[in-house]
Amino acid sequence: MNRLLRLCAASLLLGPLAARAQQAEPAPTRPTIGRPVLQPYAAPAAADTGKARTLAEAFGRGQWRGRNYFIMSQNRGSLPSYYANGLGAGARFETAPLHGVSVGAGGFFWVSLAANDLATPDAATGAVSRYGVGLFDVRSPGRRQLTGRPEELFVRYRWRQSAATFGRQLLVTPLLNPQDGRLSPNYAQGVWLEVNELAHTRFTAGGLTHLAVRSTSEWAPVASSNGLYSAGVDEASRRAAYTGQLSSRGRGVLGASQQRGPRTRVLAWNYYADNLFNSLFTELTTGRAVGAGAGQLTLGAQYHYQRTVGTGGNPDPHLAYSAPGRQAHGLSGRLGYQRGPWSLSANYTRITHTKRFLFPREWGREPFYTFLPREREEGFGGLDAAALLASYAVPAGPGLKAEVGYGPCYLPEVTDLRLNKYGMPS
Repeated sequence: MNRLLRLCAASLLLGPLAARAQQAEPAPTRPTIGRPVLQPYAAPAAADTGKARTLAEAFGRGQWRGRNYFIMSQNRGSLPSYYANGLGAGARFETAPLHGVSVGAGGFFWVSLAANDLATPDAATGAVSRYGVGLFDVRSPGRRQLTGRPEELFVRYRWRQSAATFGRQLLVTPLLNPQDGRLSPNYAQGVWLEVNELAHTRFTAGGLTHLAVRSTSEWAPVASSNGLYSAGVDEASRRAAYTGQLSSRGRGVLGASQQRGPRTRVLAWNYYADNLFNSLFTELTTGRAVGAGAGQLTLGAQYHYQRTVGTGGNPDPHLAYSAPGRQAHGLSGRLGYQRGPWSLSANYTRITHTKRFLFPREWGREPFYTFLPREREEGFGGLDAAALLASYAVPAGPGLKAEVGYGPCYLPEVTDLRLNKYGMPS
């Protein structure tokens, strides 16, 4: 779309699909829109501790889930518009723990119910549908047949308040996450450890080797999972060619969060992608009651620092994901007010001119406060973004919530490809 302002994302979210998220941390202060820990997908329910008498009964206690997703984009003038509607369903089963050990497995299938041509490039621009193409399988956008993939397959060991999980699993962290929306979220393969033995404190560590990228049907190693979406251009203004050309042994994740009183939380996460980059994300949120039962003010501050690791994926700069020597800084702030089911916030994000802020769009979406669905700050340097966000949660209802947001995003010039990876206008 021409001159795209970050317009609004107004949506109704069903509680069973948005109420909880696996490994999600409690958020004592919010508004609940644009939060750093995403909750777009239903968390697995607690394992069934009752003993089954037969195998059929055991599998009968598994969990079924479904999603319907409709997306439409209206372009200006003679540019083509697009629509797509998809339906998905899956099953998940986790055994009751035996001596602290449980086993889980799950899969998901989806199909196109209705869509116009998402795969044929527009004759005038050479572009395809920007949003609808990712609803089904980004590697085969014209496919209409039933598509599916195995998602979860893990062994989990629980002791006291902590747990270790080995295998394929759903992970929710500030940067590595299921992403927002679509039929099939991200899943990761590796080992994941959570330690909750200290009061009000959580430590997280993980080593990951493979990823099932949102809206794809296969599992891929860390290096191969980067570049399945649009790669944009490199800093020399050439079309980026790193897809399938990167080398990496995997990702390491370390996280810590602490609740300091009823309204204050601090957290820090570090993401190390071997031979690609290192990202450090920190956040402080706090709140203060306003009057007797009148509500509370909330403050939030985020800082994100990145640097290239090794060759950035390939010793040939044209085939590398992150340019050697690249460093990027991002700052985001929030002032919010919450009262009962209502929340309202004013938000601002600044990415400095030093270099582009990069994080593979295949791995998750960034947690900056100004995020609105379908638009990101990833791939840009010298960015200024603002957003007014509001939400209303139906009290004592079935988990129904409405969210709305509006804000401008000021980017570097389209021709400044050193700071504008995807050539996007403000």
